[in-house]
Amino acid sequence: MGDVLAALAPEIIGLAVTPAAIVACLLLLGSARPYRNVVVFGGTVLVVYAVLGAVALVVGRASSAHETDAPGTVRGWIGLVVGVLFLAGGVAAVVRRPATRRAGDASTGEELPAWARGLASPRVPVLVGSAVVLALVNPNVAIYVSGLGSVVTADVTLGVQVVAVLVLVVAAVLDYVVPTVVYAVTGLPGRRQLHAVRAWLVRNDRMIGAAVLLVFGMVFTVRGLVRLLG
Repeated sequence: MGDVLAALAPEIIGLAVTPAAIVACLLLLGSARPYRNVVVFGGTVLVVYAVLGAVALVVGRASSAHETDAPGTVRGWIGLVVGVLFLAGGVAAVVRRPATRRAGDASTGEELPAWARGLASPRVPVLVGSAVVLALVNPNVAIYVSGLGSVVTADVTLGVQVVAVLVLVVAAVLDYVVPTVVYAVTGLPGRRQLHAVRAWLVRNDRMIGAAVLLVFGMVFTVRGLVRLLG
């Protein structure tokens, strides 16, 4: 079990550090019904990744992916593809012109990216739909798929694979759990600090996203090459 989790360390860290998810959570914590909204949104993300994980386990066990003659090669190619895509996305984020923002937080005048505007005062259907989109149209899904590839090709028992997938799923929702706990226990000073963090993330979302893509792109590319050449 320890070896499997150690191999998944880059995926676990990548899933737990998602600027877009943190911004979404902080926006929801500033809405009229913060706890309900975060639970619905984060719960939807959890369900999406849990379903993807279950499907991967079923398909992997049915195809005996864990019995492949070259599991390292499979993992290597997955990591290399994810890494190259991340590097390309990071470079594109650096060179492209910043998007024009036309709407913002009515109470503070804070400019918000287009995807975040619907979370200021959301209804449950909007929360669910936005959560599904963010879960699937996000660099996290590539990181998650990389982790699933490592899990289903690992020569371990089904129980170990299930635990590993659960760890990945939990990592994917930490971006919602941690800010909510801080919001609940720190009172007004802590909430002001969270608001300041949100404002900083929104102002710098393009460069933060580029940095995350480039860093993890290098990590996954190097790991993929090591596995292919090792």
